[in-house]
Amino acid sequence: MLIGTATHVVPSTLPPLPQAVANVAGLAAALTGPLGLLDPSAVHCRIDPQVPADALTLLPATAGDELDLCLFYFAGHGMLGEDERLCLALPGSVDDEKSTEHTSLPVAAVFQAMRRVRAAHKVAVIDCCSAGRALDAPQAADIHLLTAVGRNRKALSPESQEYTGFTGELLRLLTEGVPEEPEHLDLTTIYRRLAVILPGAGLPPPVQRAFGASGDLALARNPAHGTACTGQGLLARARFAEQVKALGLTGRPRRVAQAVRLFEDIVTDAVRELGPTHRETLLYRHAYAAATGESGEPGRACALLKRIVADWESIAPPGDAELDAVRASHDHWQGRTA
Repeated sequence: MLIGTATHVVPSTLPPLPQAVANVAGLAAALTGPLGLLDPSAVHCRIDPQVPADALTLLPATAGDELDLCLFYFAGHGMLGEDERLCLALPGSVDDEKSTEHTSLPVAAVFQAMRRVRAAHKVAVIDCCSAGRALDAPQAADIHLLTAVGRNRKALSPESQEYTGFTGELLRLLTEGVPEEPEHLDLTTIYRRLAVILPGAGLPPPVQRAFGASGDLALARNPAHGTACTGQGLLARARFAEQVKALGLTGRPRRVAQAVRLFEDIVTDAVRELGPTHRETLLYRHAYAAATGESGEPGRACALLKRIVADWESIAPPGDAELDAVRASHDHWQGRTA
């Protein structure tokens, strides 16, 4: 069930969130379209439910056949009730501590209802402010949670964008895929990619808590599967590696080391597929060397760059600006080895 609260009416003073409508429509299309793995007849959408029952009645009957998956998604405003419990805004929700839980959909009520559903796997994806507080609900103990933000963060929804920040990047990921990943996009892969992509786009990082092997659950086919060594696939991988490195340079050194490994794999594939002196290969080799230096190995970076300069000089026309950039990079890391 996919729920979105886009409009608000008196006595609510919450601002409208029109992206919630696009979120629900876009996610439904992604999950049930050519790449989706869900049965369209079993995916139910509701925009602006007036009372909690309008949303909760979309859940399957508790006495029905056991399902493979029970999935709940919400896009809208998040509010905090008593003891800072997360509540999902409805059109008439009042955002104050005394009224919030009585005028909204408490996330604990959602999880309690999901627990009664007979399903092998249960997943909740929450796109709202303070969504990470869903992890505090005891009723979510056996539910896989993926939230747009942590406990005390605001979920960003740029007015100029069709979707909210989190769901927009989720949909982009489902649409573009991941070249180096298997045929299906599972929840763990989705989370790990979003954990890099969202901060790279200036958005808060998501939060995930898996239950058992729930991280292996796939939501859609991977449209980029099998393209890892194509020109487009190598470029997509390199862009992601750059995002990983940028995240590492903000104070997460393990991310820089991860970027080095990603670039090393890209270079290996590019050398095999394109040749060591192909211009694109040389660019990937340069990026690999730079990441190596930034990981704390300036001497190794210099050695890599020295070989790149020699190979580039064999193919470069006079005044090649990219060759000059590699030479400058070599000089930079050589200075760091002193």
